[in-house]
Amino acid sequence: MSVIISGTDNFVLNADSLGTAAAGAFDYDGKVFYATPQGTQRGVVPGAQFFRLNADLVGANVTTAQNTFGVGVTLSSSTVYAFEAVYALSKSAGATSHNLGFGFGGTATVNNILYEAVGGYILSATLSGNIVTDAQYRLGSIANSTANTNVYTAAAAAAISWAYIVRGTVSVNAGGTFIPQYTLSAAPGGAYSTVAGSYFMIYPISTSGANTNVGTWA
Repeated sequence: MSVIISGTDNFVLNADSLGTAAAGAFDYDGKVFYATPQGTQRGVVPGAQFFRLNADLVGANVTTAQNTFGVGVTLSSSTVYAFEAVYALSKSAGATSHNLGFGFGGTATVNNILYEAVGGYILSATLSGNIVTDAQYRLGSIANSTANTNVYTAAAAAAISWAYIVRGTVSVNAGGTFIPQYTLSAAPGGAYSTVAGSYFMIYPISTSGANTNVGTWA
């Protein structure tokens, strides 16, 4: 590995094959940064792409997939990523029963994906308080597809807010955009907004096509 010092006082690591891990070492293989804090325990250093809403993003009263944050992230080919997000959605009108589901769109093609969505709802247009549990309540869902997967069925309250923690990994084949989405099975009569403070974080962890093995696994 070589280091280049640029004219702007930045330093750039040239990509190199990973040698033997050594305490204090910092490595870069062309996709992922690594650091070895002790022994040979090399670990991934998250180079995270991050998006956080600073103001509520108003959606639409429709049944088609909606962009959760209004943007997508561009991912590279032949790369495995880990991601984490908090989705908070809220509406104050419209009592038509509907399902809520999550998925991903975009132009990137995916080898495989696995993620979970854990959370629940509050019967209020203001997202603050204890999560409701009832006979229909689902703690969350798990999915191995980018297609829409329901996290809740038959929501019929006019004023309701949702909060979910979403986390998982995705292996990208061809690079392109990767867009967090939510879908309603019926138009409720009022649009949801993605609440300010909601965020999405994603970072590379390995090359695709094999197990991700970083550290002293054996």
